[in-house]
Amino acid sequence: MMDGVRQWLLGIVLTSLAGGLARQLAPQGREQAMVRLAGGLLLALAILRPLAGGDWEGLEVPAGGFSLQTEEQAEVYRKNQQEALSAIIAEKTEAYILDKANQLGLACTVRVTVAAGESGIPLPVSAAVRGAYSPALAECMEEEVGIPAQKQIWLEEEIWQTTKESES
Repeated sequence: MMDGVRQWLLGIVLTSLAGGLARQLAPQGREQAMVRLAGGLLLALAILRPLAGGDWEGLEVPAGGFSLQTEEQAEVYRKNQQEALSAIIAEKTEAYILDKANQLGLACTVRVTVAAGESGIPLPVSAAVRGAYSPALAECMEEEVGIPAQKQIWLEEEIWQTTKESES
């Protein structure tokens, strides 16, 4: 390997010296410009010579592997984006329902579940409300948020307390 590098560098140096000598011997004017051009081309060839002798047949780039890795990474990003969007939509929907509950004078907590709709965008599909049942809030969730009455779960305080006591 070191012998090959030494020969390559020696070829570059000798080509440079020969080109410089030819330029000095050439007459001024057009002939000297042609000698400079020829010397520059020969020097470029001497520098690029290792590329010509390379084993290009054995060089193989596994492009399919890169494509597969790229697709896997894109799928991870899509999944993370979908999860983040679902969390944001659930949080904003919960905040909206709580705001409506406060306007109605209700004290409650809300948990919204989202799922991907037909278009792939996460949409609210159900809500669990811990607090007293309110027909006005239930109607608001159905009409404004799009959560049907059968997907609304109301856990009234009395039921909640009874359930917690029976678990103890």
